[in-house]
Amino acid sequence: MMHSLRTKRGQSLVIIALSATALFGIIALGLDAGRLYFERRDVQNAADAAALAGAQELIPTGANAGQSPAMQQSARTQAALYAFKTFNDTPDGGNYNTSPTTVAASQVPAQATITTPGRNNNPNEIIVQVTYNVPMTFASILGFQSQPVTAVAIAHGGFFNKTYTIFGFDSTGSGNSVNDDQNGWGQVDNGANGSDMCRTNPAQGKLVSNAKWHAPNPTQQGVNLNGTFYYAQASDTHAVVLYWFGPVSPTTSGIEPAPNYEPPAMPNYDGYHQDLNGIRYYYPGRYVRDPITINGGTNIFANGIYYLQDSDFTITGGNVSNTPPPGGGPRYNAVGGTSGLPVDTHGTGMNGVEFVFDGNSSFSASGNASVFFVASSVVPQGVADSIAFFIKSSDTISGPSGIVWSETVNPGGFFQVWGTVFDQDSNGSHGTQVLVTGVSTQLNPRPLYAVTGSLIAPQVDLDNGGLPGTTSTSYTPSSAPNWPAGPCGYNPNPAGLLVQYNPNFAPHFKGLAYLVK
Repeated sequence: MMHSLRTKRGQSLVIIALSATALFGIIALGLDAGRLYFERRDVQNAADAAALAGAQELIPTGANAGQSPAMQQSARTQAALYAFKTFNDTPDGGNYNTSPTTVAASQVPAQATITTPGRNNNPNEIIVQVTYNVPMTFASILGFQSQPVTAVAIAHGGFFNKTYTIFGFDSTGSGNSVNDDQNGWGQVDNGANGSDMCRTNPAQGKLVSNAKWHAPNPTQQGVNLNGTFYYAQASDTHAVVLYWFGPVSPTTSGIEPAPNYEPPAMPNYDGYHQDLNGIRYYYPGRYVRDPITINGGTNIFANGIYYLQDSDFTITGGNVSNTPPPGGGPRYNAVGGTSGLPVDTHGTGMNGVEFVFDGNSSFSASGNASVFFVASSVVPQGVADSIAFFIKSSDTISGPSGIVWSETVNPGGFFQVWGTVFDQDSNGSHGTQVLVTGVSTQLNPRPLYAVTGSLIAPQVDLDNGGLPGTTSTSYTPSSAPNWPAGPCGYNPNPAGLLVQYNPNFAPHFKGLAYLVK
């Protein structure tokens, strides 16, 4: 009997020993797993910090709206530095001239792979992948000396400069960033309809030329500007008045950086049109060497992205809009123009249109056409919202005489864009031009400006339109702007309405650098 008890006790001790070993092994592996979990948080923080630091270098600081190779190299360099700050380490050399670039840390077992341009060759995006080989303590007994932990972060350079009515951002040479044809009176408004004459808000629809604002002849008609006015080079503003009060004083300001708004990527589906019940319907997608030409009839554009690659968009007549049938045409809500059509069915959620021009592509509207487009306030992540027309920097039409966007509709038609027109294309001397013509003088019940949002390009040409009632060389001045000492009164005068700032239809500020993943 005693022998049997001793045998059982011995077996129990063996079982306990084996169980304890297994238990300690599980605990040890759990400790290593916990370490991996917490290290992953640090690695993600390192990737996030690196991406944000790199994206900051992609923000333009001069008149060029794009990202240069030097900016991209600097972005990769800064991203590498910040990728290893979490580990209190620095990069071990590295070649930042190419993308992607992979660099190791000097001391810790970590490396970073940095890519910019980012997805879809996006120059305003940087991708950072950080891998840290975490040393194992207990798992090394089982042969696992280290375990890699990887995290990825994607960041954009952000958008800024959202408060422009008109911005001619070219600053090269002595050219005219903004030019007025002085054919009758025209008007540009900061969105307050003159009511802020005595208390102008400089953040409300600035009027900016990085070179000259050219309207030189004081004996002919010119342009009235309601808002704050800045230009960087010599004064050619003798035929410019502020708030219908008097000529502007020749003042200058520094060069302002061009916005770096981001276009959507080219869709992976083709656009097309179809005729139904006497109406031509257009649908979003790629238009590659497939121009859109409209010279009559009713034409309705479904909401979404229209990406024109080596394709012109030409309107010479007819009714054109992204509003419902049967007639399309103007449609308004409390904040301005509205589409009224369903959102894009391709997953973008867009409630308006955006026309993107790349390669040898341009837009023009002329004749007696009636055009009404509303930009989208909802866009794919990372893309600037409220842009109706986006001419990319890779558009091959060159300046200074290259016109990539023009509206010269006759007074018999109408033209309204509720959204921003943004020409990023600075190709050639002084960059390319956009041209807008005053079509309407209507101020009540709703001002009918050709563009309501912002108009931004290397060069902006303003054609006042010579509309009836706007060709007199005289106007009734507003009262003296002596607020707050006394009252002052704004006295509107007939003018061809050109551009009006509207915060609901201008791209919205997204910070100087932000993560998208």
